[in-house]
Amino acid sequence: MNPYYQDARVTIYHADMFDVLPQLGGIGAVITDPPYSSGGAFRGDRAMSTVAKYVNSDTQVYRPEFAGDNRDQRSFLAWCSLWMNAARCATKPGAVLCSFIDWRQLPTLTDAVQAGGWTWRGLATWWKPGIRMVRGQFSSSAEYVVYATNGPADSDHDGAVQNVFRCAPVASKEHIAEKPADVMQWVCSVVFPGSVVLDPFMGSGATLVAAKAKGHTAIGIEVDERYCEIAARRCSQETLDLGVA
Repeated sequence: MNPYYQDARVTIYHADMFDVLPQLGGIGAVITDPPYSSGGAFRGDRAMSTVAKYVNSDTQVYRPEFAGDNRDQRSFLAWCSLWMNAARCATKPGAVLCSFIDWRQLPTLTDAVQAGGWTWRGLATWWKPGIRMVRGQFSSSAEYVVYATNGPADSDHDGAVQNVFRCAPVASKEHIAEKPADVMQWVCSVVFPGSVVLDPFMGSGATLVAAKAKGHTAIGIEVDERYCEIAARRCSQETLDLGVA
């Protein structure tokens, strides 16, 4: 399969991940932010458009919808188990999996991690300061990273990473669910130096940019060509900034 974009450190595929994953190998980390199929308490809520579910202000700039965010609970579990197993088969022993998720789908995703053959290692929390408080309730001011490895963890990695990270959300996004660069670099800190980092739900390329900044090479897969174009632009700009041919 021909890449949509490629430079010395990044390769992007415009494709369904299930078509690309069987062709990959030697991956050292899977760091990704899959569609949560969340954003509501009921199935009807989850079936709404991603703009209706996740864009909470009339003043925010429009961004395109993204696909795959309307599965019910059982199909979300089955789908995540399938892609996690396919991704694990492309990784090396000891490789890391870090997958973002919200509180609604956290129990389902941790089941899927184990059904997909990964060894679940724990959770990390991205705390988003400035989120509106609700009287008499805990705030919904965090998203979570499910952390796992392909078999035993790599004990030669010297990095030690705190599992709570404070960072405000992206103010000006190119993707509805875009994560801040500092958050993505924090997650990449658990990856063995010089690894190949895979993001099978690349979106606007935040994982690829962070992986490159941390000294890794990266592979991104995205089914929506609009986001492939954005990610390619971001990665080409980063390549110029780093002086990489």
